[in-house]
Amino acid sequence: MRKDKSSFWPSYVDIMTTLFAIMLVLFAVTYGRFKVKERQLGVLVNEYKDIINVYSQVDSIDKSKYYAYDSLYLKHTLTVSIAYQDKEYNIKDKLAEDLTNKQLADKKREDIRQAGILVQRTIQNLEKIGKNSKNIKFLVIIEGQSSKIPFNDNDWQNNETLSFLRASFLKKFWTEDCGLFKHTSENDINSKCEIIVSGSGEGGVPRYYYTGKGKGISENPSDDIYPTINDVPAKQFTAWKNVEIKNQRFLINIIPIIGNIDVTKEKFNAISE
Repeated sequence: MRKDKSSFWPSYVDIMTTLFAIMLVLFAVTYGRFKVKERQLGVLVNEYKDIINVYSQVDSIDKSKYYAYDSLYLKHTLTVSIAYQDKEYNIKDKLAEDLTNKQLADKKREDIRQAGILVQRTIQNLEKIGKNSKNIKFLVIIEGQSSKIPFNDNDWQNNETLSFLRASFLKKFWTEDCGLFKHTSENDINSKCEIIVSGSGEGGVPRYYYTGKGKGISENPSDDIYPTINDVPAKQFTAWKNVEIKNQRFLINIIPIIGNIDVTKEKFNAISE
């Protein structure tokens, strides 16, 4: 019995039409998912750009004469040399120069004021960058350091508390005497910036160490030949003290807080929906 070949082509066409329809559906689904992933990737790209802008803005303060960036410890050091009267912490009237050269003391206070203005300008620019992103906030940490020169070593009067008081009064000088930082989280609920004061005392990094040879100074802890004042020979005490005084300084750390993962998930879910 001969097969009817005339029925082959209609069946073939039906099969090909069905396969084409399946491929079309698969293409539509794949393309839709691709577009979702593309938009999700766009969210990540935009957040990455925000992060780059944030770090670029933070790094900009080191282009001034008031700050230097320590690439090893990722901190910004206030380069204005500040020496206090013995056991004092108020910048307003207790700098060492207030006893000997009031004009020089006022010049240092003006430099400190300009350094504060630069931090405020950086904060304002960061606020603009993060204005449309609830996923970016900032911490400005004013960190005080102290020398190892003894200061009434007890629970309430020591170099740890002294370094904190100096950092606290630097903030007070900037806010009260210079009128800076009026729009931070302390006084503006919409601000993305919080200012924190800390004191690292005789610890903290970076620090200067007395080496007893060559230039006599290093930033490498392993070069510290006299860990405490009791180890310092009398004939080297003045040189050691001059190095330690350099540790009476401030570090300004502007730290972007990038990231609540739930915020990114919300953005992703909104796109996929």
